[in-house]
Amino acid sequence: MNRIALLLLLGVIGVPATSAVATPTPAPFRWGRLGHRVIARVAASQLDKAAKEQVRYLLGNETLASVATWGDEVRKERPETGNWHYIDIPITDSVYRPERYCPDGCVIEALNTQLAILANRGGSRAERAEALKWVVHLVEDLHQPLHVGERGDQGGNDVKLTWQGQPSNLHRLWDSQLLEASGLDENAWVARLEREIAHRGDLLQVRMGTPERWAMESHAVSRDVVYPFLPQSLEVGRQYYEQVHVILEDRLFRASVRLASLLNGVLGGR
Repeated sequence: MNRIALLLLLGVIGVPATSAVATPTPAPFRWGRLGHRVIARVAASQLDKAAKEQVRYLLGNETLASVATWGDEVRKERPETGNWHYIDIPITDSVYRPERYCPDGCVIEALNTQLAILANRGGSRAERAEALKWVVHLVEDLHQPLHVGERGDQGGNDVKLTWQGQPSNLHRLWDSQLLEASGLDENAWVARLEREIAHRGDLLQVRMGTPERWAMESHAVSRDVVYPFLPQSLEVGRQYYEQVHVILEDRLFRASVRLASLLNGVLGGR
């Protein structure tokens, strides 16, 4: 079964699935620090010349990767930004309802706001630099399924489980532990995704859409993959990884391509 067929079957491209799927031999897959940096580095490699110049102008000696976790690092100092990182849409709903799910701000609203600030060439360098840091971080968060879809459990934080025999929770599992289970380091992940981008024929389709649409795509992954594939015992091991690793990698891939596309659009020459 090829990648696109599997994604179709799992509901990522429009056809919901509710049962586990046999996968080929496992390939290596809030993201933890590793996920945030990987997405930012792959996105940076796709920027056009004008966008790269703007990034250098705004960030100075910093890079997209070095600022990718900035949004988490300032969270304690700026508690008003706490709800910028997620939106809790029950997996029983399939529609983004801002009045219900984003009354006091959420990742979708925050990303749209920061994109507008970044796009304003008349704004101050400091304001636009901060907006760039937020855009990088929020696009990444938007593609972590449990930052969007949940079932009344704080995005999986309340789902206590064991991961390979150690206590954990579902949110942490998808933030970092499944990614680490691939055995790949940051450089290997970047190389893997860049090869993927070089050979994929659907980049235009992946780039299409809006933050709202991308959020509901993450929501579908929560609904059709994250929760249904959990064993009833909540003793999670390699089998769960083997069932979901293709989707994990696809979330990183899509976040990288879309982040680059947004930055080329607001900072670049097109």
